[in-house]
Amino acid sequence: MPPYTRILIKTHHMTSRKKILTIAKAAKRLSCSVLLKTEGPPGVMVAEGELAGDWLEVVRKLRYKDYQLMKREEVEKRGLNIEPGDVKELTSMKELGAFLEGNREIYEWWRVGMGYKKDDDAP
Repeated sequence: MPPYTRILIKTHHMTSRKKILTIAKAAKRLSCSVLLKTEGPPGVMVAEGELAGDWLEVVRKLRYKDYQLMKREEVEKRGLNIEPGDVKELTSMKELGAFLEGNREIYEWWRVGMGYKKDDDAP
């Protein structure tokens, strides 16, 4: 099985229902698991899937304000507790952190990627 791509994106905010619908349609079409933190700042997207790179291109073209690709890496197994093709939408960073805490590996990956924690492997 090919490796999965795991992606972390940060934007200023995510309030446009039209853009969120486009993200959800791309997740379904490309069989990516996607977690969104919408509404007030910051907007956060976490995605996993074999075709997550293609999903990333869809998001990039939406031209979100302050779009930042925080982290992108290849992983051997899925870490998000979301079925491929599904999108889970949360409205606070507290909810997002609590959801990700269910898998310690992805929780720590997210914290490092967002800059909340120093990478233990960094020099």
